[in-house]
Amino acid sequence: MHIGPRKTGTTYLQRVLQQLSPTLASQGVLYPVDYRGGDDYNHVGAITDLTHNEESRESNRWTGKDGAGWAGLASAISTWEGTAIISAEMIAGLRPPAAQRLIDGLSVPDLDVVITLRDLGRILPSSWQQHVRNTHTQNYNRYLDRRARERGDLPPEQMQAEWDAERHHTFWRSYAYGALVRRWQRLVGADHVTVVTLPPAGTPSTLLWGRFRAALDVAALPEVAPKLPAFVANVGSTRPEAIFLHALNVEAKRRGWNRKAANELQQRLLSTGFLERPDRGAPLLLPRRHLSRVQGWAQTDADDLITTGVIVHGDVADLTVPDAAASRGRADGDHIASAGAFATANAMDYEAELIKRRNAREAAVTLPGRLVRRIRARLRGDHP
Repeated sequence: MHIGPRKTGTTYLQRVLQQLSPTLASQGVLYPVDYRGGDDYNHVGAITDLTHNEESRESNRWTGKDGAGWAGLASAISTWEGTAIISAEMIAGLRPPAAQRLIDGLSVPDLDVVITLRDLGRILPSSWQQHVRNTHTQNYNRYLDRRARERGDLPPEQMQAEWDAERHHTFWRSYAYGALVRRWQRLVGADHVTVVTLPPAGTPSTLLWGRFRAALDVAALPEVAPKLPAFVANVGSTRPEAIFLHALNVEAKRRGWNRKAANELQQRLLSTGFLERPDRGAPLLLPRRHLSRVQGWAQTDADDLITTGVIVHGDVADLTVPDAAASRGRADGDHIASAGAFATANAMDYEAELIKRRNAREAAVTLPGRLVRRIRARLRGDHP
């Protein structure tokens, strides 16, 4: 069971496993992709079906999570004769009671847990970008200050009880790595937990696959991962784009938009051109004033991870946050303006296309139908 957490190469690994699924099945290894009548590349939906009531303030009645996804996944695993692999990045953020419910629900004789770890210098910028994509309006500095308050001043082993108990402490439940490993060692046994560190930025993804494959220790997995077809993963926005999207959220909230509408606009921007702009600007890094604090957290967590005795595929040093993880100076105003101009033009194109389609539909209506509508409009006084 690969439990994430989020932003640790999970989408890449899941897409590889999805592509390998038919071949793996022929060799006695199950990676379920059709457990709920579709073609899923991960198992987030199924796990959410099982744990949602415990981990969310909303009931399943309002979210439409009826348990069918979990039932399908559990059935696929229980009827399989051999090894099964599941992967859901949100498992890392589950509180112990929900995690235990998941373990009990799987009801398998032998459960091994694999955790992928990425340095905080890359996690925090990526996490705020996701925060913005979810249409929140908290700015970057305040977001990081909030993470600091939740982190507290005590060592991780003394903060762990609070992180494990409070629903809103999902971030440190997922990214205080020593505490994360200890939680799962207590749940499944120390010998059944393994970690994989993500290589430094710029390293080929093949290295991550090699480490992940070694951690799973499943002979049917190929040494070389298949080349994936083009797909939109969780590709990060650049610094100017993230600043613009945050400003868009603030304005949408001021105008009273519902969050779904704002999210749909963001997704359209990300999927129809933001990622193809020739000069997108610099990546989003840590603000310089937060660097030393984040470096301290990372070192504390690396030291704490070592005390757990967990087997590490990779290098604990990969979790170090380098000085280069922080930006220098302010964001380029021209790049922010360029992102805004693109978004405006994109929205205009989108609206123009809607008008074009509407006109085409109206033109397809028969002549008598058009005459009747015009007569009715004149009788109502809509036309001179």
